[in-house]
Amino acid sequence: MTPIRNFCATAGLSILAAIWVGATAQAELVDRIVATVDKEPILQSEVIAEVRPALQEASRVAKSDAEYARQAERILRQAVEQAIDAKILLREALIAGIKVEDDLVEKRIQMEREQYPSAEAFQKEVEASGMTVGELREVIRKGILVSKMAQSKRRQFEAEVEVSESDVAQYFQDRPHEFFRPDRARIRQIFLSVPSDPQGRAEIRARIEQIKGELDKGANFGELAQAHSEAPGAQDGGLVGWVARGDLVDALDEAAFATPEGEISGVLETDTGFSVLKVEKREPAGQATLDEVRKEIGPKLREKAAGERFSKWLGELRKRSRVHLYL
Repeated sequence: MTPIRNFCATAGLSILAAIWVGATAQAELVDRIVATVDKEPILQSEVIAEVRPALQEASRVAKSDAEYARQAERILRQAVEQAIDAKILLREALIAGIKVEDDLVEKRIQMEREQYPSAEAFQKEVEASGMTVGELREVIRKGILVSKMAQSKRRQFEAEVEVSESDVAQYFQDRPHEFFRPDRARIRQIFLSVPSDPQGRAEIRARIEQIKGELDKGANFGELAQAHSEAPGAQDGGLVGWVARGDLVDALDEAAFATPEGEISGVLETDTGFSVLKVEKREPAGQATLDEVRKEIGPKLREKAAGERFSKWLGELRKRSRVHLYL
């Protein structure tokens, strides 16, 4: 979907599938109401503006009209359900008094503009979606409200979930495949970036060689990382943490699993600069223990339970929202 239309209210209409069979160009359709939420309409035009690109892609890849019709109906029915949920969440956000700062809306508008080669191209896309820029701002504002409401409710439910030790142990027992560890190494890094000119690169190599010489004489790796490294973990003594095979670029990956535990690698050259690694610990592939992954399982269980509570809460709101489909 185009960036602008991603912000439009999501809606769908399965009856339109037949109209779109084999279509790749914009269709002229008579607008009508396809669903209501507490008498607030979801319009056919909203449906077309949102799902046209997805329908065109389905038309392009479908091997037959019948296959396309099935895909189109799935796309449209899913979209209308999302549109209904969005209208309910927007109402709840307004009731809860959730606010959206103007600066955030303008930031999103600017992000959209940057997706286009010119201001004129952006304006043309806005108009093609059937809106003015002012109307787009309101669509964006409502979309942010919906997102904030959903996130707030999910966080509330997650905070209310209590996870017992038996829950954690059962999850671990039922999903052993999730906790198989590949070969991994805990490493620290000193990294110096290089300029594009050969002379500058040679100067940086000389610097990293000097640092390596200090390390060979027993200097503290963490202190030198804090003083010299340009990698993100510099202030933590160059800590990268645990990495698995394949996580790093080739030169660093090879060194991480060839350097003995507790030792320091040689100077390593990559396209972006020079590095020296310290391998603090290595672990072979194998099954993690419950103690090692306990802290991972709790958040997963809370997230799953919160998602179920959120779906139930939203379902109860739908029952009270007098939702009607006109399909």
